[in-house]
Amino acid sequence: MTIKWEVEVEKRLLEYMSHSSTTGNEAAFADVVAKDLEENGWTVYKQSIPNSDRYNIYATFRNSDPKHVKVLLNTHLDTVPPYFPPTQDEQNIYGNGSNDAKGQLAAMVTAATIISKTDEDVARALGLLFVVGEEFDHIGMIEANKLEILPEYLLVGEPTELKFGTIQKGALKVKLTVTGQAGHSGYPNSGSSAIHKMIEVLHDVQLAKWPCDATNGATTYNIGKISGGQALNAWAANCEADIFFRVVTSVKDIQNQLLALVNGRAEVSLLSFNDPVILDVPPIEAELDHVSFNTDIAYFDARDKVKAKYLFGGGSIKNAHSKNEFIPKDELHKCTATLVKLVNHLYLEHY
Repeated sequence: MTIKWEVEVEKRLLEYMSHSSTTGNEAAFADVVAKDLEENGWTVYKQSIPNSDRYNIYATFRNSDPKHVKVLLNTHLDTVPPYFPPTQDEQNIYGNGSNDAKGQLAAMVTAATIISKTDEDVARALGLLFVVGEEFDHIGMIEANKLEILPEYLLVGEPTELKFGTIQKGALKVKLTVTGQAGHSGYPNSGSSAIHKMIEVLHDVQLAKWPCDATNGATTYNIGKISGGQALNAWAANCEADIFFRVVTSVKDIQNQLLALVNGRAEVSLLSFNDPVILDVPPIEAELDHVSFNTDIAYFDARDKVKAKYLFGGGSIKNAHSKNEFIPKDELHKCTATLVKLVNHLYLEHY
């Protein structure tokens, strides 16, 4: 038997997905979400993003103190382009943002609505923060820090297959640059190939044993971009390679190991980084797993001041950002129910 709120969360998700909100174009969709919240009794604060028409949404129940919520639910409004509208069958909802992260957004709004209709005291202890730009530069969360929200508990919604994350792996992006000497490739002594030198360096990167942790998994990497050379009949004067490390220890560990491995054979330039975030085990029964993708948690300035921080959601990151993105309806329902259960538990634990 289908429960009324299960129908509601599916309907809400399909409505949300009918509006494009690819990164940079979230404003019209934010209006839809803000209206939905207001119609369900939530007070919406719109935080403008400088030099744009975009805004973050921060909502509390019936004018509750916005700076003193006990539990903060957060996810993002933007999706990775290109936009394509939703479809569904009996088991799944398909389309852009179905799990990353409009499925999480629909589950959070529905959970908040359920809570507000069953216990207004719990609802008044709950805050909802929905931000722009997570998929690109995290500008929404960076700006949201100016709201000075300091919850006791933070839950960020991302597609984790209904498992609570034990770690959000850190991220280190670097560029390797090798310089060669141009010359005619028919004559080995006329120059030196930057590409040949880069191949040797990257070979060593692939052979290296990068840090691994029994609880939090392995450091992984992707050599995502390589460019270089000017002609087939010339030794390559330059070669560049970009590498993305998913870090389980610290960014400094990986930097030091990489510099020692390269040993002057290439210039190593830092593109961006953030250290891993160790997450908390929830006080309810749940499956656990490490998370190998980046989220806004690393950009929330108060992350180390909260009593606990969680990463959880329905659907799988493994099909996000693709034409095959979907969320199982059953996971959408279970995600919503888990949010309600967790928020109530944390409230009772506090009081």
